[in-house]
Amino acid sequence: MKTLAKYTIAILMGASTIASAMDEDGWASIYESIAAFEDRPGGDARYFNRPGYVKPIIENLGNVLNSNWYVSANVPQSLNFEFGLPISLIPIGDDDRKFSETNILGITSDVPTIFGENHDMTQIYDGMTVYGNETLNGLGVFTYPYLQLGVSAFHARVVLRGMWLPAISELRGFSLFGFGLQYSFGRWFQYMLPPAAQGLDVSIVFGHNSSSIGYRPKDYNGQLDLDVSTNTFDVVIGYKPFNFFEVMMTLGYQSATMESSGHLEYKENPTGMFINPNISVDGNCGFKFGIAIALQLGKSYHPVVGFDYAGKSSFTTNILYLRQQFGEDKTPDEIAKEKGYVRGAKKEEKADDAAEKNAATEAESTDAQQELSQETEQPAEKPVADDVPAEESAE
Repeated sequence: MKTLAKYTIAILMGASTIASAMDEDGWASIYESIAAFEDRPGGDARYFNRPGYVKPIIENLGNVLNSNWYVSANVPQSLNFEFGLPISLIPIGDDDRKFSETNILGITSDVPTIFGENHDMTQIYDGMTVYGNETLNGLGVFTYPYLQLGVSAFHARVVLRGMWLPAISELRGFSLFGFGLQYSFGRWFQYMLPPAAQGLDVSIVFGHNSSSIGYRPKDYNGQLDLDVSTNTFDVVIGYKPFNFFEVMMTLGYQSATMESSGHLEYKENPTGMFINPNISVDGNCGFKFGIAIALQLGKSYHPVVGFDYAGKSSFTTNILYLRQQFGEDKTPDEIAKEKGYVRGAKKEEKADDAAEKNAATEAESTDAQQELSQETEQPAEKPVADDVPAEESAE
């Protein structure tokens, strides 16, 4: 029995070593990759509580979800519907594959992230470095699919986006829900601008996303849960030189956070190899800048392509988008007429008022002169003797 017990322990220890160490090609094992999500007191510093190792996930995911909230700086007065499949593409670069970390010996160096490279098996392994995940390393770009629809009226716009996938293989669940708000201010100033500048518009945009991802790797029970939350607040400035073409610029601020939870157990050694993910990792939180071009082709086709930068570069290829307006908005000239505003009238009104005052002053001066002249030319009245009564004259 003792021999059998020793043999069993040896098998379990062997399984644990193989399952927790990098594979034969130098890639990180599942255990090494997922242990980074757990802040385990006294845990092996090589594996546990390594937010820098998994941070590229939320950095890329945050940038994807914080984009594509607007398709125009203008939100019409009349009813408008839209629907599409926005797509953002973020190239995976060197900054996604390496990060700076201080190991248990106090040495700081650049080491692979979960997107990083594998160990060169021709070189001696240092026994401390955790290398990249083979699947994630093979990604050239990062993206995240979702459906989006919106409705607007009275210059206010509401946007909803979402996606849901059932459990498929190692993916145990995927859901996304987001909502956005937009309001434009163009009607407040466009009617005062010269015709060439009346295509200018400004709007503010807010967007929020909440997403959940469940993952159960092969040979494990339980699952890793990732809850993602993102927010963005943007000011969008747009200019339409033509009705079918618009250039937009965005200035804003965004945030993104990934919370990990769940429980994983290695099937062949559940007591010795388990992971309880529990760390929170922030993505790119800070100011953002973007430029985009939107086209209105026909009554409904509205593709948008653009570039965003928020610590990372991303490309918005919103080419599968429909947007249709029901009704016609008043033109800036029509609004100016309703308000009684005449472009450039302030200077003209001042000049007219001055001319009227001068004319009135001159008229008053002329009248006064004429009255004085008449008084000067009129002869003095003499007393008439004939008017004395005859009796008084005889006396």
